[in-house]
Amino acid sequence: MMIRVVYLLVRPQGMTQAKFAEECQVHYDMSHNVPALHKYEVRLVADEPSDTHVPFLDIGPFDAVAECWFESSEKYEEYLASDIRKEWFEHGKTFIGQLKPIYTRELH
Repeated sequence: MMIRVVYLLVRPQGMTQAKFAEECQVHYDMSHNVPALHKYEVRLVADEPSDTHVPFLDIGPFDAVAECWFESSEKYEEYLASDIRKEWFEHGKTFIGQLKPIYTRELH
């Protein structure tokens, strides 16, 4: 079963949106070398619509949404043990001020 982790990302105080976007691109490019990572995507927040059809959940501003895919729990463990993944996370610390990880599961 595919494992997917979603991250809400907030840039550090003082970092411009342009610099944050640049570092997100570098991080995306680095993701291609991370062992056992099936897929990585990152999307910058363009706007927050106010026309929701259910009550609005105010979770504070965030700057991007990222998602990691893993083909199995074994692949996820391989990813966690990888030195390249650790280097990738070190890069993340240089441009991510805060994050909220969410482990998801398939509905069907």
